[in-house]
Amino acid sequence: MQPCAALAGSLGIEKAGDLSPIFPEETCGAIVNRHPRIKEIISGIILLAARGKDTIPLAKVHSILHAMKSHESIFSELRFSLTGAVCYSRDIDQAIKYLTDGGFLKIVGGSAFVGENAHEFGEYLSGFLTNSQIQAVHSVSLRFHDRLRREVMDPCGRS
Repeated sequence: MQPCAALAGSLGIEKAGDLSPIFPEETCGAIVNRHPRIKEIISGIILLAARGKDTIPLAKVHSILHAMKSHESIFSELRFSLTGAVCYSRDIDQAIKYLTDGGFLKIVGGSAFVGENAHEFGEYLSGFLTNSQIQAVHSVSLRFHDRLRREVMDPCGRS
């Protein structure tokens, strides 16, 4: 089974719809021909986790999603580069860039918060994901948000 078919199968997606102009087709890198593309899934998770006036410290996003990858099948296509204790994903950086370029997120002082166009991204996702698939993205987003808050409030992992 091909990797993108595995992701689509894990989300229960038989055929994804057209790509949005928000996410133009790319010809280089690991993003090409993924339906739904991992950056769209990551974008949905990050945007749903950014609630109201809560901010997302961008320095934590890569490490938290890397830690969640082994437990969340939705991240099966997410790739990381590990250098010592630092993990990086181009897919995550591209998702954040698209969210900020589209006005869905704003970046201030190394933290992201909801932009004025955030509601439009939800409408975009609902155009090619079923309600159950959106629920899956939302559920992972809630777990990401909880983990993010725990790490920000207690970065040493004490309970």
